[in-house]
Amino acid sequence: MKQNKELVSEYIRLFYNEKDFDRARELLTEGFVNHHHGVGAGRDRTVETFRAAVSVMPEFSLTVRRVVAEGDQVWTHSVAKAAPGAHPSVVVDIWRVEDGRLAEHWDVGQPVPEGSTLDAMVEGAG
Repeated sequence: MKQNKELVSEYIRLFYNEKDFDRARELLTEGFVNHHHGVGAGRDRTVETFRAAVSVMPEFSLTVRRVVAEGDQVWTHSVAKAAPGAHPSVVVDIWRVEDGRLAEHWDVGQPVPEGSTLDAMVEGAG
């Protein structure tokens, strides 16, 4: 399970934060399925969809606060920002690992509600 956590952490670093799509692509199975609305199946589709999104929000970042692994699944609890100083969202990503690569992805997210603090949402949620 430690290897699976490291795989997900590496992918998030490369894909979302460094935008090194070529290296991140190598961590996905050929038949990778992204259940995020509008993305679909195939590692190339995932990479090209996010590459296009980054042209609109080049400073997007994803900061992982928690990682949990069980069997072939890894869950991350993270803070997403479209740009420095932008209003953050809290995101849970679920990854399925197959033969040392990422095979499937699901995610849910919500903006940090008005009057709430980010720390209360991600650090006090335990």
